[in-house]
Amino acid sequence: MPRRREALGEFNIWPAFTDALGGLVMVLIFLITIFVITEVLIGREILGKETAIGQLQRIVAHLEGLAGDAEKETARLRGQVQGLETTVDERDALLAQLRNELVAARMAHAALNADQRQTEQTLTSVQEQAALLSVRAERLAAELERLNRALGISEEELAQRDAVIVAQQDQIEALDSALKEKLLERVEELEKYASDFFGRLREVFADNPDIVVVGDRFVFQSEVLFGSGEATLSPNGRGDLDKFAAVYQQLATQLPPDLPVIIEVQGHTDRVPIRGGRFPSNWELSTARAQEVVNYLIQQGVPPERLAAVGMAEYHPIDPADTPEAYRRNRRIELKITSR
Repeated sequence: MPRRREALGEFNIWPAFTDALGGLVMVLIFLITIFVITEVLIGREILGKETAIGQLQRIVAHLEGLAGDAEKETARLRGQVQGLETTVDERDALLAQLRNELVAARMAHAALNADQRQTEQTLTSVQEQAALLSVRAERLAAELERLNRALGISEEELAQRDAVIVAQQDQIEALDSALKEKLLERVEELEKYASDFFGRLREVFADNPDIVVVGDRFVFQSEVLFGSGEATLSPNGRGDLDKFAAVYQQLATQLPPDLPVIIEVQGHTDRVPIRGGRFPSNWELSTARAQEVVNYLIQQGVPPERLAAVGMAEYHPIDPADTPEAYRRNRRIELKITSR
């Protein structure tokens, strides 16, 4: 019994306490290390966020300045746009005026080219006839020389006959010259008559913008004479053609009987294909309208030998644009002074 108590009294708890205390210190050191590391990382994160926030604040301030500048620039550009809109309206009006003048100039140019081609063709025909006569005279001279040699004609007689041939050639050249002069006189007479005729028509229809004289052509817009897709003259169209026939009758006495004047009535359409109705195509419509005008002018006393009807369909536009206004200009009846 005394030995057990002595044994219990000798037990030493300090080593265990020391071990526990050492373990606790290690845990504390680990926690402190973790805390320090966490603080460092958090400090860095906070510092980075503060730097980013500062940068964002500077960016926001810069963007606000840009927004203010943009508002000022927007106001300035809005003023410029208003000024440009006014300028565009003025330009569109001027462009429309120039387009109308260009169309009129093209029509006048086409008319002049047609006259020039017709005159050149006539002169070419005369020159070809003169050339054929010259070739024929040369052939006759060669044949005569051959026959003379075959018959044994003397040199003196041959010279006399040659003189006759030369005289005939001179006569041919004189006739050729006279024919050219006569042709030019006819052309001048035709041009004078056309000028007087269209000048009078220009006065009669001065108040109607849909009836104009361009070069050697008198142009009706189709709507003046016909309904859409129709080839029957309207009452107003008959009235306008009555005025045309009256001017012709007034000036008919100025026409020389042997001057081959023809009033060619041309029907023109736009390029829009016909769908349904009386006429299967623009060819038939344009031809029917030209024939209707010719028939009416004959009824009003214009001699039929002075008239010709031609359907042109959509293949000779005066305005190539794809717009309603261009289509309206191209739908027309043209009356042209020409010759056989």
